[in-house]
Amino acid sequence: MLIGEVARRSGVSARMLRHYESLRLVTPSQRTPGGYREYSDADIGRIFHIEGLRKLGMSLTEVGRVLSDADFDPSSVLGDLIDQARARIAAEQRLLDHLRAVDRLCRTDGESLLYTIDLMRSIESGDVIQRHKAALGSGVDGGVPVETLVQAVLHEPMLNAAGAMRWALAQAGAEAVPHVMKGMEDESALVRRNALLALDEIRRTSSGDELGSRAKSMIRQALLGGIDDDVPEIRSFAALTLGHSGEAKAVPILLDMAMNGPKDIEAAETLAAFVVADGPDAGIGDQILTELRRRAASGDTTIRFRVLQVLVEIPGEHSDDFISELSGDDSPELAATALVALHRRRREQAPRRGRT
Repeated sequence: MLIGEVARRSGVSARMLRHYESLRLVTPSQRTPGGYREYSDADIGRIFHIEGLRKLGMSLTEVGRVLSDADFDPSSVLGDLIDQARARIAAEQRLLDHLRAVDRLCRTDGESLLYTIDLMRSIESGDVIQRHKAALGSGVDGGVPVETLVQAVLHEPMLNAAGAMRWALAQAGAEAVPHVMKGMEDESALVRRNALLALDEIRRTSSGDELGSRAKSMIRQALLGGIDDDVPEIRSFAALTLGHSGEAKAVPILLDMAMNGPKDIEAAETLAAFVVADGPDAGIGDQILTELRRRAASGDTTIRFRVLQVLVEIPGEHSDDFISELSGDDSPELAATALVALHRRRREQAPRRGRT
């Protein structure tokens, strides 16, 4: 069968068939008396084999490797083909998401559309300065769709750019919260951390009325999930944030932080605020003081030092009595530190007593 007939029946152009021949993928096994290419049944079968492999996503180089190796196992490239197909689908999905996001902004005139596309490209730039500038610009006029900005925030590794992006995202308020929440389920600790920081930025930037009960509930849920995170940085940030809001579930984590770090000073101050707000004889305040006594009795001098560190932040007679007990500690360093703290507190309290 001549090349024109093969092209007509197979759907593979004569030009492509000649290209296959130049690559030695398929070579007509015969020639007519006039010198024209003549394809045998085996040649035609090989052409369809090539086309089938190409439809699987193989390059012509990969096709050549398959056809030239009699012992080649097709399953060895199947995993690569699956990965390539997934990457293409993901890229198309990202493009579709971008187009939908731009469409929702209703920027229909050419100049606004180009401005939005340029901002979106800058947000995803490999240049941190470009990302920083784009975040600041999008926060001013909302030029970048929330979904795009959220993805940029969640995956931003640089502190300065991440801060600018969180600020820009916070301008969207409650609208951004459901998108950011998805980051809390990510396998990457960076993404989870960035999600938590972004949610806190939204919480602090927006008033309660602007956020609404649903968004506030989602943020609290994320923070509660954060105190169970395996990463200490995430766990401590969530506990401190919840603690500042008076969330009792943060207390056990704050106590561990105060005894072991990280951020032991911040944890001590937050625990002290619980006791002051709640009162040492009721509820959480009493539980904190009781737990501090239990830990001080452990026999570990370092732990007793950390307990003292918390106590000096707590005003009142109950903590004074506790510090007084520690001033008689077996450790000379701890006893001296407790005694100095006790004297300082009494000097500070004396003027107040004189005025009463």
